[in-house]
Amino acid sequence: MDEQTAERLDGIGLQDHSVTAEYRIFGPPGTGKTTNLTRQIQRAVDRFGDSSVLVTSFSKAAAAELTNRDTPIDLDRIGTLHSHCFHALGKPAIAEVHVEDWNRMYPRLKITPVSRQVKLDGEDTAEDDDQAKSGDCLLQQLNRHRGMMLGLESWPAAVREFAAKWTTYKKANRLLDFCDLIEVSLLDVPAAPHHPSVMVVDEAQDLNRMQLTLVRSWSECARYLVLAGDDDQTIYAWAGASPDAILDPEIPEDHKVFLKDSIRVPRSVHALSERLIRQVSRRQEKTYRPRPAEGEVVRLSQACYRSPEYRILKTAERHIEQGKQIMFLGSCSYMLRPIIAVLRKNGIPFHNPHRKSNGFWNPLRTASRQSAANRLLALLAGHPGFGEGHCKWRFSDLALWTEWLHRDLVSPGVAEVIAAHPPHQEVSREFLESAFRPEALAGLLRCLGESPHALLNWWKDHLASEFRKRIQFSSDIAALRGPQVLRRPPQVVVGTIHSVKGGQADVVYLFPDLSRAADAQYRQCGPPRDSVIRTFYVGATRARETLYICSAEGGAAVSI
Repeated sequence: MDEQTAERLDGIGLQDHSVTAEYRIFGPPGTGKTTNLTRQIQRAVDRFGDSSVLVTSFSKAAAAELTNRDTPIDLDRIGTLHSHCFHALGKPAIAEVHVEDWNRMYPRLKITPVSRQVKLDGEDTAEDDDQAKSGDCLLQQLNRHRGMMLGLESWPAAVREFAAKWTTYKKANRLLDFCDLIEVSLLDVPAAPHHPSVMVVDEAQDLNRMQLTLVRSWSECARYLVLAGDDDQTIYAWAGASPDAILDPEIPEDHKVFLKDSIRVPRSVHALSERLIRQVSRRQEKTYRPRPAEGEVVRLSQACYRSPEYRILKTAERHIEQGKQIMFLGSCSYMLRPIIAVLRKNGIPFHNPHRKSNGFWNPLRTASRQSAANRLLALLAGHPGFGEGHCKWRFSDLALWTEWLHRDLVSPGVAEVIAAHPPHQEVSREFLESAFRPEALAGLLRCLGESPHALLNWWKDHLASEFRKRIQFSSDIAALRGPQVLRRPPQVVVGTIHSVKGGQADVVYLFPDLSRAADAQYRQCGPPRDSVIRTFYVGATRARETLYICSAEGGAAVSI
């Protein structure tokens, strides 16, 4: 950012962007904010037309939840704020995507390349990444200072030095970074895309100052601005978010809507979370009532994140047998590695549907047809003992489970021959005889006459060595729990508290531990400590029935 740009932003930031038609919806955990907001959107569509409403949220998935088949809003009017800016600016090349030259020029300031679409869709895992490169940390700090619209003189020297190099690199390569999308739109795009009459902003508490300034600037050309969120759930302080986003400036009381009754949080969890959130220094007072069920809060002694294989696993398996949905939550991703190792060892399926791009949290990836789990299912579906879903192999199935086989088992060029057939055409015995070498075919046919496990073991034994590790978890699940389990969404969710915001589960295991940086914040007073408390408030209020408070590994932990 050069001095001229900084001066222009300072001027914008000092203006009063309060609008008389601004409304705020406060939705504490589980109070049906999405349902309420969907009704508001429908009313706006009914009054102004389906092309006069712009919807934005912290993620594309969250924004899409606000609309349904009965709310005919075009997809280009639904998305994250970054996505709206990206399209308004003509889809510029994004700097964080094109960092190869940067990493060669500055090997000590390497930046991890990102997927443009993942970032635009709000699946940003920066706060979860314990493997971040040095350049990633400085870029995050730079974006935070820019997002808060702080003057250059207040930036740390290391951030200013990094910013100078980064700005030069972007200009030389005609790139914009993700923060530029907001900044340039604020300076050069006077009205929201499609000139809406109504702007609906969900999760408004997670906007930083620059983002909120842009929203209010755009709203001056609209009739109504609806900000929905909950100041108590502001957990993106690392990106410059502040509860002030939904608390300031003051608006008429009749422009505030308070959702009061939770349909998720039971009395015991509600009481604990209320004690926790009332420790913060600034918040909107609100009536918030639990659902009419007692629920349970259980404190697990000698059950920390480093040793989940005893009490934690034992209780979790009992809940799984009861058909309960479970979440394992920590404040940092490295705290989840031990529980993931235990889940893998015991063949317990898990995922994170809120962060589908994170392969470590989504090892099964059943949404991807070419995942290891789907290759295994394509193989076993052709076995007569597979059960529901059994069918004769089609060429699309054959392509999946033969691709990873050792080449010595199949005839030369078989992959091309399979691809030449219609995908849904059934595979004949004659084709198998031509596709496999005689010894391999004999083994395959023998296993088809035995159990599905025999077929699975034959396949595993004949995979090329580079693929055996990739199939291990799926095959363990199939062996221990039956292959049909792979066809269902896992009962277990693993993720950081940030990653599951908006989600819920019957049972939540919450690790109270803090990183060194978060512990330093927690030991302070005011906003730094508040942001840590709010994070664990969000974690606790994901529980619909039972909340387990695990023991802390050391002294760096929140008192819950």
